[in-house]
Amino acid sequence: MQRVLPIVLILLLLPIHASILSKVAEGNKLLPKGEGTSYVLPSPILKIMSLEFDGIASDYTFLKALVFFGSTFERKERPRVKEWEWRWFYNILNASTHLDPYFLDPYYVAQAHLTWEGNMVRETNALLEKGSRYRDWDWVLPFYLGFNSFYFLLEDAKASEYLMEASKRPDASPILASLATRLAYKGKKTENAVIFLQEILSGTDDENTKKMYETRLNALKAILFLERAATAYQERFKRPPEKLEDMTAKNVIREIPKDPYGGKFYIDKDGSIKTTSELR
Repeated sequence: MQRVLPIVLILLLLPIHASILSKVAEGNKLLPKGEGTSYVLPSPILKIMSLEFDGIASDYTFLKALVFFGSTFERKERPRVKEWEWRWFYNILNASTHLDPYFLDPYYVAQAHLTWEGNMVRETNALLEKGSRYRDWDWVLPFYLGFNSFYFLLEDAKASEYLMEASKRPDASPILASLATRLAYKGKKTENAVIFLQEILSGTDDENTKKMYETRLNALKAILFLERAATAYQERFKRPPEKLEDMTAKNVIREIPKDPYGGKFYIDKDGSIKTTSELR
């Protein structure tokens, strides 16, 4: 009887598995074709419909999000992803994490794309808050919350709270606690962002995501280099540089670094270093 029971369970699950594979194969047909088709069923309804198969339903929902996002890279028009599509992308990731709040990948994808490209930082933080509550052993999610609060939302005090929480969790980097205290000081935004991204890279295994973060890190390092050069120029000549070329002309720097995103660095009216690519 003990040998028969696993076989019976496998036979019962085979039709469900086949059905899921069939739906995955038709994934492209299920993607939103227009704003009117971008509706995502409310999470409570999806949870009821999934019966006891929350994990499988969460995987399938997340797979739809990946298939959609991957398809956008074939587009020629700009912006590559429309505003309503970002909303759909967020809703589908939210649904996936509602079905299985312990599932890490949707939080990871939201952090990588909804923040930098989709301009949905607060929505992403809402997702990360959920994940951080359930995955209470995981230091990465409160770390992401800290980065978003610091870099995008300019909420240093909140960022410090998140980083302190991250520092208390198992396997957290020792640097997190000291980084949290640094946020009590004004300025050093770019320098702290570089430290943040270096920590993110150290915990990133996916090669495509790693390449994306490396590009951002190199861009921020170039900005930090130019910021420090502008400070040195100010100290030497008792006035700020009006343009970056002033610093090469006065031999403060040898050359202006290149923006890895293909843009051009410049000094904005407020004296800050900007780039025409906007780091995208």
